[in-house]
Amino acid sequence: MIIPRRPTHHWIRLVAVDDDERVLLVREDAGEEHPAPAPGWRLPGVRRDPAVPAEAAARALLARLALPATEPPRRLRERTLSSIVAGEVARQEEVFFTVRPHGPGSPGEGVYWYPLRDVRDAAGPPLAPHVADLLRNIRTAPLT
Repeated sequence: MIIPRRPTHHWIRLVAVDDDERVLLVREDAGEEHPAPAPGWRLPGVRRDPAVPAEAAARALLARLALPATEPPRRLRERTLSSIVAGEVARQEEVFFTVRPHGPGSPGEGVYWYPLRDVRDAAGPPLAPHVADLLRNIRTAPLT
């Protein structure tokens, strides 16, 4: 049996960690095209055209978020997710970039600066398991 396949979606995710060791999270939007694996908060991201280099899309996302950074985003890791949606294989490729903004990030509606030391606390915002794992790894090997 051959299962039809949807086009692959390409995403950029940004892991912005400030000087106070807090990571930028954005609130889930119920109307977002790409639903997150868990409700609550996620890393900022944007869907990109596969013809656009991942690094260029990461720089554009950083500019859209208005985060002042002294260095361009650095590639951290990649992951591919596949699932069956409405009888078709749906595939998503994500590239994660890190950046260290200089100065505090702007507090805004739907934005939360999450202390890395609180990754294991239940009192923090609900995080998707892969986000919590990624943040735990960053916490044990801080960005330079």
